[in-house]
Amino acid sequence: MRTSLKGFLAAFLFLCGWQNPARAAQEVYLSHSPNGKYRVVIQQVLDRRVGDKFFFRYPLLLVNAKNLKHHFEMTDGAGPLVKETESGTFQVNWPSIRFEWSKDSLKLFVQMEVIDGIWKTFFVNLNTGKTTDITEDIEKDLVDKISSRGWDCQQPKFEIVKWVKPNLAFLKLTVICGKNRKEENNKLFYMTDSVLFDTVKVQAVSHCLDCKNDDSTTQKFEKYYISTIPTPTPTPEETPTTQ
Repeated sequence: MRTSLKGFLAAFLFLCGWQNPARAAQEVYLSHSPNGKYRVVIQQVLDRRVGDKFFFRYPLLLVNAKNLKHHFEMTDGAGPLVKETESGTFQVNWPSIRFEWSKDSLKLFVQMEVIDGIWKTFFVNLNTGKTTDITEDIEKDLVDKISSRGWDCQQPKFEIVKWVKPNLAFLKLTVICGKNRKEENNKLFYMTDSVLFDTVKVQAVSHCLDCKNDDSTTQKFEKYYISTIPTPTPTPEETPTTQ
């Protein structure tokens, strides 16, 4: 991980009045794809100026490492991820962001802390240049169970267990809970939800709450994959004709 200055230094841009709002004052490299062709950077870009006060945006960009003109904006970084300095630059809080790439380097999951203690999960499709917030979708079953029981739980922790198939990701959400929302819980317990995420449909297609182990869950998810394979249409036999 490294920090690089792009264009002019922030101090110089301040003196120049930020005449070009599209220019990034600072750019920090965050992650790269397994094949090394793509990388994720976060930039500091002037959003607006009110009197002597400058307000910045911190867009996350997906960039083609061999052709920097080929890029698209994924989402904005904020709060816990970014800390502005007195000199007008910024620092990255590395524990506030995580990346999970597919082996073909064309799909990416980004988990980012957007407010202190609150995380969102995004799915990025490099072929379409589209970023989707999938947080509510993948957490739905877990949240429904917690709400119905009235438990007090932390924010779920997200991880990719494996890619079942090139377009199917086996995700796991783990959360620590206590049974009492109004009083301190002396006893805590874990809950897990295994989620099969279809990157073509861009949605969760199967859940398994508190499954016994990853192997049995993988078998269940592989059965889903097999069920989605279309059955070939039989070719009608030719009927011989009499001359």
